[in-house]
This record gives sequence, C-alpha cells and structure tokens, in this order.
Amino acid sequence: MRTILILTGACVCSLGGKAAANEALDILEGNKDVSEIQLPPAPEGEEDELLEEKPAVFVPPTWQESPVLDDVWSRAVLFEDETNPWVQQLAVMGMFHWSGSWGTAEVEGAPNVNLDTTRTRRARLGARMKIFGNTELEAVGEFAGDANFQRIERLKGRTRVMPNHYVDYGKFRPTFGIEQSKDPQELLTPERSLLSSMLMPASTLGVTFSQDCAPWDWGLGWFSGAQDRYIPGIQGNGFLVANLAYESAERLEDGSAMRTRWHLDYIYNMDGDESRSIPRYQMAGRLASNGAQRINRNPAFRHMVSTGVELEADRFAFEGDFQLANGDLNAWGMTLTPSYWAIPGTLQVVGRYHYADTDQAGGLVGGLGAGSDPFYDASPVFIGDEFHSFYLGANLHVYQDKMVLLNGVEYALMKDEAGGGFETDAWIWHTGARVSF
Repeated sequence: MRTILILTGACVCSLGGKAAANEALDILEGNKDVSEIQLPPAPEGEEDELLEEKPAVFVPPTWQESPVLDDVWSRAVLFEDETNPWVQQLAVMGMFHWSGSWGTAEVEGAPNVNLDTTRTRRARLGARMKIFGNTELEAVGEFAGDANFQRIERLKGRTRVMPNHYVDYGKFRPTFGIEQSKDPQELLTPERSLLSSMLMPASTLGVTFSQDCAPWDWGLGWFSGAQDRYIPGIQGNGFLVANLAYESAERLEDGSAMRTRWHLDYIYNMDGDESRSIPRYQMAGRLASNGAQRINRNPAFRHMVSTGVELEADRFAFEGDFQLANGDLNAWGMTLTPSYWAIPGTLQVVGRYHYADTDQAGGLVGGLGAGSDPFYDASPVFIGDEFHSFYLGANLHVYQDKMVLLNGVEYALMKDEAGGGFETDAWIWHTGARVSF
C-alpha cells in the first residue's frame, strides 16, 4: 500500500511542482485522500489536439417537450409492443395542408392573370404497421380536390432482408431530387419549385433494393410507366431509378459538428413519350395563361439527373440541388434553399432561389402561387423558356414540424424569348398551414 502511495505522490509531484509535492506528503501522512487531489489543467493546445483526434458526430437538434401536445400526438400510436413477435406497432397517420396566395401575374402584351387563390392542397389519412420485427407497411389516401385527384397516395411495404439491406415495394414515389423526395410536411416552402414539379415522377407501382452502409448508401429500382388513382398496373417497360449518397460530419471551429450529405439520382425512362409516370401530368391541349397559346404536346423525358448537397450545423441549414432532363426537349435548373432558426425550434427563416431553363420555346410549364403544380387541372399554367424565382419567408413551428404556419413573399419571372409566349412577372404573397401526425 505504501508503495502505491509513493508512486501516486511521485506522479502528482511530476505534474504539479512544489504545491503538488505538499499534497503528496499529505496523502502519505493520511491527511488527504487521493480523490481530493485536483490535477493541473492540460497544457494550452493539448485539449484541442485531443478533441480533433475524436471523430466528429453530428447530433440532430431535438424538439422541446410540450406535455399537453406530446400527449395529444402520442395518441396516434394505437398499439406498440416491441416484444410482440407479430405486430410491434399500429398507428394512424395523416396530414392537412391549407394554402393561399395573393398576387397578380403581369403579362407583357396580354391581360394580367389574377393569382388570388385559396385551396385545401392536401388532406391525407392513413395507417402504419410494423410487423414481424423487420417489415413496415404504410397506406395513405388523398382526399383533397375533386374526384379526379382523390386517390391512394401510397401503399408501400419495406422489409429488412439483412442488416442495413432493404426492399421497398408497392405504390410509392421513387427517390429523385431533394424537394421531390421529401414528404410534404417536411418542405420548407409552401410548394415545390417549378422544375421540381415538372420532373417529379408519379406515385406508381415499383420495387427498389437499397443498402445503408454509412457513410455510403445506395438504391436501385424499377417502376411502372402506368398511372392510376388507385393501384397502377404494369404498362410498357417502365423506368429505372438509381440513387447514390454520401454523408459525413466535420468539426467546426467552435467545436460543433456539421452534417454534409451529397446525392446523385438518375432515372432512365424506357417508355419515352408513352410513359404516363414521367411526367405525371398531361399538358397537351391546355391553354397557357400568358398569351392563351395552346400547348401542342406533353414533354417527354428519357434521362433525368439530380445531384446536390445538404448542409446542417446548429441553427443553419442549406440545400442545393441541380437537375437536368433530356428527351424531346432539354430542361435544366437549380434550387438553392438556405434556412436559419431565428428562434430555435420555433421560428425558422427560409430563403429560396430557383432557376430553370430549356432549349425549346415554351418548354417550361408550371403554375404560380398556390396552384404551382401542373398536375392539378385547376392550376393556371404559364409557359416559357427561362424562369427565375426568389422566395423569402418565415415558418412558425407551433408544435415541432407537425403544426406549422408558413408565410412568405415571392418574386417570379417567366421569359419566352425563343417562342411566341409573353414575358410574365409576379409578386406573390404566400400563406399556409400544415398539420400532420
């Protein structure tokens, strides 16, 4: 025992000089316990070196607890028992999204278009089950709009066949692009950008194989070229989807970590202009609101590529996505979306710049305001060959991302210098509310 104390005293003396030597003598004489000794701090710079040696780990921000609302939302889970060998969870899920826009599209050389619109953009209800310890099933119906758009939005299963290996099957939307791949309740802006809506595939019958082997993850799938309100069939050769992503974390100067995710998505449409899934809308025969031009044909895309990066660190986040589509016309563009938590967990400031271009007169099609998605017949449609959009807004998170109020202003400019369209620009005020569970 005395030998251990002598060694301890020697270590303390080597670290602390004269003061440490006195404390060592106190230990030997029994006047102090070893646990009472405070070792001197590490030399300046040594702590930073030790910190840098540790791998950076990004910890996603957590929502503040709300006893009342937490209890209300938890009731969506009807049954949960991880030890049950058959059914581990049964829950209801849904979303209500109301959207409104106010503004005027000023059309050069033609009558202006009133963009004042309010609508129930989405009204979804469904259920989720976890079964057999490795499978999750989802069924979601869409009830907004008229009968033409009320449909089964998603009827999907996911099975883990091996650790980190999954098979997805059923009716669902393939992964393509940042905005297109997000669930609507996660969107930072009231609606997706023009090119994202143009290129987004339909929710259709498909199967994908994927692996999440951090930092890489990949997926490969096939989807039908058919489109149906309920269960699509197998039409034509369909289209192939390939996904590749890399995610990492790096340490910042203040010691916090930043998450970086890069993605590359590719779609090959084997059916060309015979596909009803790419694009998912029908434009042939429609009249453009800027100039009353009749749209002669639906765009046909053969190859589509999306690549970009997502950054997230503390209060700041950024999404940047570049997209390219090739077929009977070429269309390309980019979307840059920074965001900042002015009040963490409560008020988020969001900006977005969107640019789209094409090599064909009238090759870009889309709406403005609350009716920006060309999939819906009620949307006023504008055409052109170059588009710019600037959006600035604020999202008030009443309860996490499950109850959100969105407000913002957008300036949009549509040009059609190569065709017979009319240049259109608009200032638009957006407002909306989303509730999901």
